[in-house]
Formats: sequence, C-alpha cells, structure tokens
Amino acid sequence: MKPLPSRFRVAIVGISGYGRIHLQLAREWVERGDFDLAAAVVINRSEMEEECGVLERNRTRLYSTFDEMIAAEVGRIELCLIPTGIALHSRMTLAALRAGMNVLVEKPLASSVAEVDEIAAELRASARFVAVGFQDIYNPQVQAVKRRLLQGVLGKLRSAKFLGLWPRPTTYFSRNGWAGRVQVDGVPVLDSPLNNAFGHFVNLVLFFSGAAFGESAIVEDVQARLWRTNAIEMFDTAVVTARTTEGVELWLGASHACLETREPEIYLEGDSGRLVWRHESDYVIETREGRTERVGLPAAAEARRHMMQAVVDCLAGRNTFLCGPRIARRHTELITRVHRASPIEPLPGNPCSVAAAGKASTVLAVPGLEAHLLEAFENRKIPLLARIH
Repeated sequence: MKPLPSRFRVAIVGISGYGRIHLQLAREWVERGDFDLAAAVVINRSEMEEECGVLERNRTRLYSTFDEMIAAEVGRIELCLIPTGIALHSRMTLAALRAGMNVLVEKPLASSVAEVDEIAAELRASARFVAVGFQDIYNPQVQAVKRRLLQGVLGKLRSAKFLGLWPRPTTYFSRNGWAGRVQVDGVPVLDSPLNNAFGHFVNLVLFFSGAAFGESAIVEDVQARLWRTNAIEMFDTAVVTARTTEGVELWLGASHACLETREPEIYLEGDSGRLVWRHESDYVIETREGRTERVGLPAAAEARRHMMQAVVDCLAGRNTFLCGPRIARRHTELITRVHRASPIEPLPGNPCSVAAAGKASTVLAVPGLEAHLLEAFENRKIPLLARIH
C-alpha cells in the first residue's frame, strides 16, 4: 500500500465568490500542516491580481481553466475543492475523480438523479471519495441528534417540518449566469431556495427522517406550490408536503420574496416528544413527561470547519462520516419531484421594492407573506396565498 503523504496536495476551482470561503478553509489547514495548496483555477485573474500574487508567492500553480488544471495535475492532487456553480458540479466532480483526485464539492451534488448516479458509479470504480458541502450535516451535534432519534428519544418519528425566510435583494438573482435558472447550456441547475440557500436544511430534514444513521429518507406523495416574484426562471417561494417511505409526514417552506428574516427552524415530532432545531442557535428536546434539554449549535463557519476536518480525516484513512452521493441523492430526488408536482405561479399580492439592509439594492417582496407561511408551517398545510393583500 502506498504510504500517505505528510501533507495532502489540494487544488481549488475558483477563488472568488463562494470560492473565497473554500480558499480560507484550505489556508487554515495549510497552517495546521495538513495541506499544500498546490493548484488553483482562476478564470478572472484580472479581478484577482492581488490574491493571485499571494498564491504564486506560496508556490500555488495557477491555471486559467479547469480542463487545463486537470490535464496538468492528473495523479498529483489528493483533494479537489469545487465551490463552483451548480451546473458545473457533476462534470467537474467526474473529471476530478478520473484524474485520481478525491473531491469536496459544494451542494447540491447535482440537479438530476442521473448525474448523481453517474458520480456514484465512478466512485465504485475507484478508491476515491466525494464529500458534498451540506455543511450542517457534519456538525457533531447534528449527528448526535440523528443517533438519538434512532435510539428513540422522541419515540417513533411522526413528522418533520422546516421553515426559513431569508430576504434576498434583486442583485442576488443577477450575481452570476446561473442564479434563478432552470438550466444552463442544457445542464440542469434548478437554482431555488430549496436547492441552494436552504438546501442545507432540506437535507437535514431528510437526514433526520432516515431509517439508519448513514441514510436519508426516501420521499413519496410529493405535493407543492411554487411561486415567483422576482424576474427569474425558477421560484423564490415554495411550500412542499411529502411523506417518507417510513411514514414520516414532511412540510418544507422557504422564501426569498419576504420582508422579514426568520432563521431556519426544523421541528421533529414523535410519539414521545418534540425536538426544535434552530440554525446557528440551539436544539431543544421536550418530552411528553415535561423534561427539557437544550444543546448549543455552532455558527456556519464552525460547521464548515467540521466538514473540512471530516475530509482531512478521510484522506488520512481515519473512519469518519461523510455526506456522499448516497445521502445527496435523496435531496436531488426530492427537488426533482417538487418540480414535477407543480408549475411555477406568480406570487399573489402586491409586490413592493424595499431597500435591502446595508446594501445598494432592493428586495422585491410581498407584504404579509410571512404570516401566511408561518400559519401554514404551524398547521403543516399548503397555504392559499391568493388571499394575500
């Protein structure tokens, strides 16, 4: 067996946009002595000259295209970081695997089940791994919740629901060529609140509802209402109901066309109690006997560090949990079924433009939407938004 290197050679695809976060993570592990940042793809060097200079001084090889990097670095890179647009996830992951690289790719793994299955097949033919950047699932607290659910802390799980409201300015939907798109150059994107910004929490609902630790739930009987306020192809507001094959009733609600922020919350109801999970805050277990337990949750930045440490552990041959294609497939299955379940409709009401907090942009939102979604969340119903006024 080939001995493991003392420092793993890493490549990163993109250093601007969300790539800045992956770059910072990589640098933290360079400082810890685990990584050498050996290669970086920078397609917009004219905008990133200062950063490129820093990378070159630290002996990082720069490439102007992904294909150029793959051809030059085949067999030389242990880990490829892919914080790119959704349409590129599948193609780049497959190319990196075929070049002998392990992969950490941003969520979602892909926007079609066929793409996920192609990646899974490639993995079976190699000794590599693919970790998907659903960062929250790497939190030890999240994994502890899953184990306790399987041990029966809530009795039999009966329902799981999620609601998140994050206003997004109109510039959010024009920040790149794939935001709010159905597809780009024939490749599925399905960029929406459920597949992108709130994808982490949809994934957690499926993970918590799964019948085994390394499993996420399979959904059936999917019903949805999808609404659009912004000038995009996709929806910016959605409510979804579904049932898992284990009989857990699901409710998912999310919007970017709102005035008020409501941080993501997940409610799990079982025969013996309830668990409330609040993003970057805590989770609370309340039993039917009146016992209450509260556990703090880390901020998103710390969740990403847990994710990177899991990847490093896997590179080092240590037994660790990764969110791979098997779990990511369940999220993609749900997103696919959501789109089959409902057309995208104009969001009823009277949209208004409101200045985005601290930004030179506006949010296009429907006043009163929050109350309707909250009522639907509490009752696990699909709201009749035609009565917004």
